[in-house]
Amino acid sequence: MDNKQINEALAILNAVTRDLEDAYIENGGEVTDTTAGIEQTLEALKQLLKDESVDSLGRWRKAKQDAMVTAKAEKAAADARIKSLQKTIDYIDGLANRVLVAIGVDKVKGSFYGFARYTSTKTTVNTEALDDAYLSKALIAARTAGLPEYIDIELKTTTTRLRDAGQEQFIDEAHTETVKFTKPRAIKEA
Repeated sequence: MDNKQINEALAILNAVTRDLEDAYIENGGEVTDTTAGIEQTLEALKQLLKDESVDSLGRWRKAKQDAMVTAKAEKAAADARIKSLQKTIDYIDGLANRVLVAIGVDKVKGSFYGFARYTSTKTTVNTEALDDAYLSKALIAARTAGLPEYIDIELKTTTTRLRDAGQEQFIDEAHTETVKFTKPRAIKEA
């Protein structure tokens, strides 16, 4: 049975069940030849669904589960490829920076491509220092307010919010010498 056939069988089963209930109501709950016939039809439909739909649904589900496993594996392979490409790009940028330093210039342009040296600054929240300063206070306040022991607390903020509050001591900065890369512009089609 396929999806359409299973849904059709379920619809018929529901209709036959209603017919059986109506027949019992009309007969005052007595078993008659009509109700017995409907009950046989009902049992046949149930048996059909039991025999035919379970394996069909199982095969369909297994196929989709296998497809999901394959998709996850393909995604993992694509992610690994992207990571590898990024590492290669980072290596090329580092090498270009070394070349610029060696030839004593900050910027160079070839026939098509160019590189310019600059210092990349990455700012991050020093979560360890933030936790040392405020986590125990937050935990005491939360427990006093009734937060149960089985719920943890995590302090989260951004470097922008810390700067705005004048809390620079919780910000770490990392400076890296690197390059900006320029390439020919794509031609716009009319």
